[in-house]
Amino acid sequence: MVRRPTLRREGGLGSATSGTRLRDLSRVPGLSVTDRQRLDRIIEDAGRLGGNLAEDLVIDRNPTRVFDDLGDFIGNTVKPKDLSEILANVIQRPNIPRQNQLHFVTTTLIDEIRKKSPKALPTIPVGKGRKGADLPVTTSGLTQLLRLAAVQLSENENSVIWDDGINQLVVHASQVTATLTEGFVRIDVKVEADQLRATMQIPFAVGSEKRLSGLVMATTDRPAGNARVARVWGDALIAFAHGALIAASESLAGASGRDAQNKRLVPRALVARRGSLVVESQARFVFKEEQQ
Repeated sequence: MVRRPTLRREGGLGSATSGTRLRDLSRVPGLSVTDRQRLDRIIEDAGRLGGNLAEDLVIDRNPTRVFDDLGDFIGNTVKPKDLSEILANVIQRPNIPRQNQLHFVTTTLIDEIRKKSPKALPTIPVGKGRKGADLPVTTSGLTQLLRLAAVQLSENENSVIWDDGINQLVVHASQVTATLTEGFVRIDVKVEADQLRATMQIPFAVGSEKRLSGLVMATTDRPAGNARVARVWGDALIAFAHGALIAASESLAGASGRDAQNKRLVPRALVARRGSLVVESQARFVFKEEQQ
Protein backbone atom coordinates (compact mmCIF):
# COMPACT_ATOMS: atom_id res chain seq x y z
CA MET A 1 0.00 0.00 0.00
CA VAL A 2 1.33 3.41 -0.96
CA ARG A 3 1.42 5.85 1.94
CA ARG A 4 1.67 9.57 1.44
CA PRO A 5 3.95 11.92 3.37
CA THR A 6 2.44 13.65 6.38
CA LEU A 7 1.47 17.25 5.68
CA ARG A 8 0.54 19.76 8.36
CA ARG A 9 0.23 23.50 8.90
CA GLU A 10 3.08 25.21 10.69
CA GLY A 11 2.18 26.22 14.23
CA GLY A 12 -0.10 23.25 14.80
CA LEU A 13 0.88 20.06 16.55
CA GLY A 14 4.23 20.05 14.79
CA SER A 15 6.73 22.80 14.15
CA ALA A 16 8.94 23.85 11.27
CA THR A 17 11.96 22.44 13.06
CA SER A 18 10.77 18.87 12.40
CA GLY A 19 10.03 19.39 8.72
CA THR A 20 10.55 21.52 5.64
CA ARG A 21 8.23 24.18 4.18
CA LEU A 22 6.74 23.09 0.90
CA ARG A 23 8.05 26.12 -1.00
CA ASP A 24 11.54 25.61 0.44
CA LEU A 25 11.74 22.26 -1.34
CA SER A 26 12.02 24.04 -4.69
CA ARG A 27 15.44 25.31 -3.62
CA VAL A 28 16.80 21.88 -2.69
CA PRO A 29 19.92 21.20 -4.83
CA GLY A 30 20.20 18.06 -6.93
CA LEU A 31 16.54 17.71 -7.89
CA SER A 32 15.97 16.24 -11.34
CA VAL A 33 14.15 18.30 -13.96
CA THR A 34 11.11 16.02 -13.66
CA ASP A 35 11.00 16.28 -9.87
CA ARG A 36 11.36 20.06 -9.98
CA GLN A 37 8.51 20.34 -12.50
CA ARG A 38 6.28 18.16 -10.31
CA LEU A 39 7.12 20.25 -7.27
CA ASP A 40 6.37 23.49 -9.09
CA ARG A 41 2.94 22.13 -10.05
CA ILE A 42 2.23 21.14 -6.44
CA ILE A 43 3.20 24.60 -5.18
CA GLU A 44 1.06 26.23 -7.87
CA ASP A 45 -1.94 24.06 -6.96
CA ALA A 46 -1.43 24.86 -3.26
CA GLY A 47 -1.39 28.58 -4.06
CA ARG A 48 -4.80 28.32 -5.75
CA LEU A 49 -6.30 27.11 -2.48
CA GLY A 50 -5.85 30.59 -1.03
CA GLY A 51 -3.96 31.99 1.93
CA ASN A 52 -0.35 31.11 2.47
CA LEU A 53 -0.73 27.37 2.19
CA ALA A 54 2.42 26.97 0.08
CA GLU A 55 4.34 28.91 2.73
CA ASP A 56 2.74 27.37 5.81
CA LEU A 57 2.43 23.75 4.75
CA VAL A 58 5.18 21.60 6.21
CA ILE A 59 6.30 18.21 4.93
CA ASP A 60 8.03 15.66 7.17
CA ARG A 61 11.71 15.15 6.48
CA ASN A 62 11.29 11.38 6.77
CA PRO A 63 8.20 10.55 4.68
CA THR A 64 6.78 7.06 4.86
CA ARG A 65 5.74 7.10 1.22
CA VAL A 66 7.64 4.51 -0.83
CA PHE A 67 6.56 5.21 -4.44
CA ASP A 68 5.20 8.30 -6.14
CA ASP A 69 2.00 8.50 -8.21
CA LEU A 70 3.79 7.16 -11.31
CA GLY A 71 5.25 4.21 -9.42
CA ASP A 72 8.83 5.50 -9.29
CA PHE A 73 10.76 4.70 -6.11
CA ILE A 74 11.25 7.47 -3.55
CA GLY A 75 14.13 7.00 -1.13
CA ASN A 76 16.71 8.82 0.90
CA THR A 77 19.58 10.25 -1.10
CA VAL A 78 22.71 8.13 -1.18
CA LYS A 79 25.83 10.29 -1.10
CA PRO A 80 28.60 9.37 -3.57
CA LYS A 81 31.25 9.60 -0.86
CA ASP A 82 29.34 7.28 1.49
CA LEU A 83 28.80 4.66 -1.20
CA SER A 84 32.43 4.78 -2.34
CA GLU A 85 33.78 4.58 1.22
CA ILE A 86 31.71 1.46 1.89
CA LEU A 87 32.84 0.06 -1.46
CA ALA A 88 36.51 0.61 -0.57
CA ASN A 89 36.03 -1.28 2.70
CA VAL A 90 34.23 -4.15 0.99
CA ILE A 91 36.96 -4.58 -1.63
CA GLN A 92 39.59 -4.90 1.10
CA ARG A 93 37.86 -7.90 2.66
CA PRO A 94 39.93 -11.09 2.51
CA ASN A 95 37.03 -13.44 1.72
CA ILE A 96 36.17 -12.15 -1.79
CA PRO A 97 35.82 -15.21 -4.08
CA ARG A 98 37.95 -15.36 -7.20
CA GLN A 99 34.92 -16.11 -9.34
CA ASN A 100 32.13 -13.50 -9.65
CA GLN A 101 34.07 -10.86 -7.74
CA LEU A 102 32.03 -8.01 -9.21
CA HIS A 103 28.69 -9.57 -8.23
CA PHE A 104 29.94 -10.40 -4.73
CA VAL A 105 31.26 -6.87 -4.15
CA THR A 106 28.16 -5.03 -5.39
CA THR A 107 25.82 -7.34 -3.46
CA THR A 108 27.82 -6.87 -0.26
CA LEU A 109 28.01 -3.12 -0.91
CA ILE A 110 24.22 -2.82 -1.24
CA ASP A 111 23.71 -4.88 1.94
CA GLU A 112 25.95 -2.47 3.85
CA ILE A 113 24.11 0.56 2.44
CA ARG A 114 20.77 -0.92 3.55
CA LYS A 115 22.14 -1.30 7.08
CA LYS A 116 23.35 2.31 7.14
CA SER A 117 20.34 3.87 5.43
CA PRO A 118 17.39 1.44 5.27
CA LYS A 119 15.12 3.81 3.32
CA ALA A 120 17.64 4.62 0.60
CA LEU A 121 16.92 1.52 -1.50
CA PRO A 122 13.71 -0.31 -2.45
CA THR A 123 12.84 -3.24 -0.17
CA ILE A 124 9.67 -4.23 -2.02
CA PRO A 125 9.34 -5.02 -5.74
CA VAL A 126 9.56 -2.12 -8.18
CA GLY A 127 6.74 -2.01 -10.74
CA LYS A 128 7.52 -2.98 -14.33
CA GLY A 129 9.39 -0.27 -16.18
CA ARG A 130 9.45 2.01 -13.12
CA LYS A 131 12.44 3.83 -11.71
CA GLY A 132 14.40 2.41 -8.78
CA ALA A 133 17.11 4.03 -6.67
CA ASP A 134 19.86 6.38 -7.86
CA LEU A 135 23.31 4.96 -7.14
CA PRO A 136 26.11 7.57 -7.17
CA VAL A 137 29.80 6.65 -7.11
CA THR A 138 32.88 8.85 -6.94
CA THR A 139 35.72 8.61 -9.43
CA SER A 140 37.66 6.27 -7.15
CA GLY A 141 34.58 4.13 -6.57
CA LEU A 142 33.91 3.81 -10.29
CA THR A 143 37.56 2.91 -10.89
CA GLN A 144 37.27 0.06 -8.38
CA LEU A 145 34.10 -1.27 -10.04
CA LEU A 146 35.59 -0.94 -13.52
CA ARG A 147 38.66 -2.94 -12.49
CA LEU A 148 36.49 -5.76 -11.21
CA ALA A 149 34.42 -5.66 -14.40
CA ALA A 150 37.50 -5.53 -16.64
CA VAL A 151 39.07 -8.53 -14.87
CA GLN A 152 35.76 -10.39 -15.22
CA LEU A 153 35.78 -9.67 -18.97
CA SER A 154 39.36 -10.97 -19.08
CA GLU A 155 38.42 -14.41 -17.74
CA ASN A 156 39.39 -13.39 -14.20
CA GLU A 157 42.97 -12.55 -15.18
CA ASN A 158 44.57 -9.29 -14.06
CA SER A 159 46.49 -9.04 -17.36
CA VAL A 160 45.78 -10.77 -20.66
CA ILE A 161 47.47 -11.04 -24.05
CA TRP A 162 45.42 -10.11 -27.09
CA ASP A 163 46.59 -11.82 -30.27
CA ASP A 164 45.17 -11.23 -33.75
CA GLY A 165 47.55 -13.65 -35.44
CA ILE A 166 50.05 -10.94 -36.32
CA ASN A 167 50.14 -8.49 -33.44
CA GLN A 168 50.10 -9.04 -29.70
CA LEU A 169 49.10 -6.64 -26.95
CA VAL A 170 49.23 -7.04 -23.18
CA VAL A 171 46.18 -5.45 -21.56
CA HIS A 172 46.32 -4.76 -17.83
CA ALA A 173 42.66 -5.19 -16.86
CA SER A 174 43.24 -4.66 -13.14
CA GLN A 175 44.84 -1.26 -13.73
CA VAL A 176 42.07 0.55 -15.63
CA THR A 177 41.11 3.94 -14.21
CA ALA A 178 38.22 6.37 -14.62
CA THR A 179 37.99 10.14 -14.93
CA LEU A 180 34.62 11.89 -14.55
CA THR A 181 33.65 15.32 -15.83
CA GLU A 182 30.28 16.88 -16.67
CA GLY A 183 28.63 14.50 -19.14
CA PHE A 184 31.78 12.45 -19.78
CA VAL A 185 33.39 9.24 -18.55
CA ARG A 186 36.97 8.58 -19.63
CA ILE A 187 38.40 5.11 -19.15
CA ASP A 188 42.18 4.69 -19.28
CA VAL A 189 43.63 1.26 -20.14
CA LYS A 190 47.32 0.45 -19.64
CA VAL A 191 48.84 -1.71 -22.38
CA GLU A 192 52.22 -3.14 -23.37
CA ALA A 193 53.81 -4.50 -26.53
CA ASP A 194 57.39 -5.00 -27.76
CA GLN A 195 59.39 -2.05 -26.41
CA LEU A 196 56.16 -0.14 -25.86
CA ARG A 197 54.19 0.91 -22.84
CA ALA A 198 51.19 3.18 -23.21
CA THR A 199 47.97 4.33 -21.59
CA MET A 200 45.04 4.38 -24.01
CA GLN A 201 42.24 6.82 -23.23
CA ILE A 202 38.67 6.02 -24.26
CA PRO A 203 36.16 8.85 -23.65
CA PHE A 204 32.41 8.28 -23.54
CA ALA A 205 29.84 11.07 -23.76
CA VAL A 206 27.04 9.99 -21.43
CA GLY A 207 24.16 11.84 -19.80
CA SER A 208 24.42 14.96 -17.66
CA GLU A 209 21.96 16.90 -15.52
CA LYS A 210 21.26 19.20 -18.49
CA ARG A 211 21.35 16.49 -21.17
CA LEU A 212 19.67 13.22 -20.27
CA SER A 213 20.56 10.35 -22.59
CA GLY A 214 19.65 7.12 -20.83
CA LEU A 215 22.28 4.53 -21.69
CA VAL A 216 23.03 6.06 -25.08
CA MET A 217 26.66 7.13 -25.28
CA ALA A 218 29.12 8.21 -27.94
CA THR A 219 32.89 7.97 -28.32
CA THR A 220 35.66 8.83 -30.78
CA ASP A 221 36.59 6.58 -33.70
CA ARG A 222 39.91 5.73 -32.04
CA PRO A 223 41.27 5.92 -28.48
CA ALA A 224 43.80 8.61 -27.62
CA GLY A 225 47.35 7.46 -26.90
CA ASN A 226 49.87 5.51 -28.97
CA ALA A 227 48.92 5.90 -32.63
CA ARG A 228 49.91 2.38 -33.68
CA VAL A 229 48.02 0.73 -30.81
CA ALA A 230 44.99 2.88 -31.62
CA ARG A 231 45.14 1.89 -35.30
CA VAL A 232 45.49 -1.85 -34.69
CA TRP A 233 43.54 -2.33 -31.45
CA GLY A 234 41.28 0.75 -31.32
CA ASP A 235 37.95 -1.02 -31.87
CA ALA A 236 38.81 -3.78 -29.41
CA LEU A 237 39.86 -1.29 -26.72
CA ILE A 238 36.67 0.75 -27.15
CA ALA A 239 34.56 -2.42 -26.88
CA PHE A 240 36.55 -3.51 -23.81
CA ALA A 241 36.09 -0.17 -22.01
CA HIS A 242 32.40 0.03 -22.95
CA GLY A 243 31.82 -3.54 -21.78
CA ALA A 244 33.44 -2.81 -18.42
CA LEU A 245 31.32 0.32 -17.91
CA ILE A 246 28.08 -1.50 -18.76
CA ALA A 247 28.99 -4.54 -16.65
CA ALA A 248 29.77 -2.36 -13.62
CA SER A 249 26.50 -0.44 -14.04
CA GLU A 250 24.44 -3.60 -14.49
CA SER A 251 25.94 -5.23 -11.42
CA LEU A 252 25.38 -2.16 -9.23
CA ALA A 253 21.80 -1.60 -10.42
CA GLY A 254 20.99 -5.30 -10.23
CA ALA A 255 22.08 -5.57 -6.61
CA SER A 256 19.94 -2.58 -5.56
CA GLY A 257 16.51 -4.20 -5.87
CA ARG A 258 14.07 -6.56 -7.58
CA ASP A 259 11.02 -6.22 -9.77
CA ALA A 260 7.63 -7.90 -9.42
CA GLN A 261 8.97 -11.01 -11.21
CA ASN A 262 11.88 -11.19 -8.76
CA LYS A 263 14.35 -10.19 -11.45
CA ARG A 264 17.25 -7.89 -10.70
CA LEU A 265 16.83 -4.22 -11.58
CA VAL A 266 18.74 -2.91 -14.58
CA PRO A 267 20.45 0.43 -15.30
CA ARG A 268 18.31 2.93 -17.16
CA ALA A 269 20.64 5.95 -17.32
CA LEU A 270 24.14 7.19 -16.56
CA VAL A 271 24.54 10.78 -15.40
CA ALA A 272 28.11 12.06 -15.09
CA ARG A 273 29.15 15.04 -13.00
CA ARG A 274 32.63 16.24 -12.17
CA GLY A 275 33.92 13.65 -9.74
CA SER A 276 30.84 11.38 -9.62
CA LEU A 277 28.66 9.13 -11.75
CA VAL A 278 25.01 8.33 -10.98
CA VAL A 279 23.66 4.97 -12.11
CA GLU A 280 19.87 5.19 -12.28
CA SER A 281 18.13 1.83 -11.86
CA GLN A 282 14.75 0.61 -13.04
CA ALA A 283 12.61 -2.51 -13.31
CA ARG A 284 12.48 -4.26 -16.64
CA PHE A 285 9.61 -3.71 -19.05
CA VAL A 286 7.44 -6.79 -19.56
CA PHE A 287 6.77 -7.84 -23.12
CA LYS A 288 3.77 -9.92 -24.19
CA GLU A 289 5.87 -13.04 -24.73
CA GLU A 290 7.01 -12.91 -21.08
CA GLN A 291 3.41 -12.63 -19.84
CA GLN A 292 2.31 -15.86 -21.51
